[in-house]
Amino acid sequence: MKTLIIIGAGFSGAVTAVQFLQVCKPGTRVVLLNRSGEMARGLAYGTNSSKHLLNVPAGNMSALVDQPDHFLRFCETRLPGTSSASFVPRKLYGEYLSGLLADAGRNCREGVSFERITAEAHSIEEMNGKARIQIADGREMIADHVILAFGNFSPFNPDITSIPREAGRYLADPWSGEIEVPIDSQSPVLLLGAGLTALDVALTLDQQGHSGPVYMLSRRGVQPLSHRSSRHVDAVAGDVVQTLSSSAPTVLSYLRHMRSLVRVAARDDVDWRDIVAAVRPITAQLWERLSEAEKRRFLRHLQVYWDAHRHRVAPASYAGFSALIEQGRLKPMAGRIHNIEVLPGGLRVHIGVRGSTAVESVEVSHIINCTGPNSNLARVDDRLIVQLRQAGLIRLDRLGLGICVDQSLSVLNQHAAPLSWLSYVGPMLKAQFWEATAVPELRKYARDLAVRVAEKVG
Repeated sequence: MKTLIIIGAGFSGAVTAVQFLQVCKPGTRVVLLNRSGEMARGLAYGTNSSKHLLNVPAGNMSALVDQPDHFLRFCETRLPGTSSASFVPRKLYGEYLSGLLADAGRNCREGVSFERITAEAHSIEEMNGKARIQIADGREMIADHVILAFGNFSPFNPDITSIPREAGRYLADPWSGEIEVPIDSQSPVLLLGAGLTALDVALTLDQQGHSGPVYMLSRRGVQPLSHRSSRHVDAVAGDVVQTLSSSAPTVLSYLRHMRSLVRVAARDDVDWRDIVAAVRPITAQLWERLSEAEKRRFLRHLQVYWDAHRHRVAPASYAGFSALIEQGRLKPMAGRIHNIEVLPGGLRVHIGVRGSTAVESVEVSHIINCTGPNSNLARVDDRLIVQLRQAGLIRLDRLGLGICVDQSLSVLNQHAAPLSWLSYVGPMLKAQFWEATAVPELRKYARDLAVRVAEKVG
């Protein structure tokens, strides 16, 4: 019996397993290995709060490429009145993925075995063209093919946070567990970062009854932006694709063309969001055209603006976020931390204000790291990642964006050679394709990989 082992059971791992089970041949064993928690949930969809909404409309969230309304139909049975433009709770999506995985297991064809195992993989090594996986409990598993499907890793801790960490006043990862309200619900809190994680944390603190001021610090002060309820992307898609595809492969050229397209579209009452949406199908192509120097230029100067415009939030979430700012309870700041003092009851944080020589000081009870997931695997101390690095089985992207793969998603080793028995699917594909962190892209990568591996393993 041929064996496929998928390591990681968040969205990418679960959907790859579902798709593989649909196309694999009899005589195949599929093992979905996840180190903790419920399978098919991951960090994104493991929340229990109905206030945490998806940032993509329900009509675009099907996990199955060939059934675009699959999730919408699921929503209609749980939340009558849901439309394709609705932004539904993330926990509902977790229920959807769990059900999808359970159905796939129940409906396996004869001669196909599907196992879900909660255990941590500590190491992987090649053995005569196969893979030997060492499990934390001492077991060994042999696979004909392994798919790494790990998702996002905890935020990187800036050096400046060592002081609040030692003082016990620093939360390194807000999603490692439920965010705890400070001992005094009126105590000030500082959020590091001003993106989607900061928005979620600010709303969560409010829902948990925290009423003190919340400072939201980022280097540039760029804040999240909202989706709209309607789109007109078809009206501009052709012009956008043609203009950008034929432009010079430089960040400045892309930026100038995007600004021009937005200005022209505005004359016809076409929103800038439609221009950004029209870029989505060719984002990977545009990214691959850039030289490494140009990619670094983009990451240094423009990524934060692109992320805000590309990864927008549900209108209801944005309304709650804006209300906190208008009420003065959420205070955005742009600048850098100069130093931190430990006080008897908290911390005094000295902040160099952006665009000024002024230094502003705020006193807070806690600092929460909201800088977002860390994709630089050189900074990840996960046991399996460390082992794969040391064994030379993975090649880290030079820009710190993820893991290097070829066009078929075979993992590249330290010599840039593809490994026939090891693949990767998940948000670390950002290193290769850039646009690889959201469901509409990841579901396609998962389906295509499942088909390729099924042909090989079968």
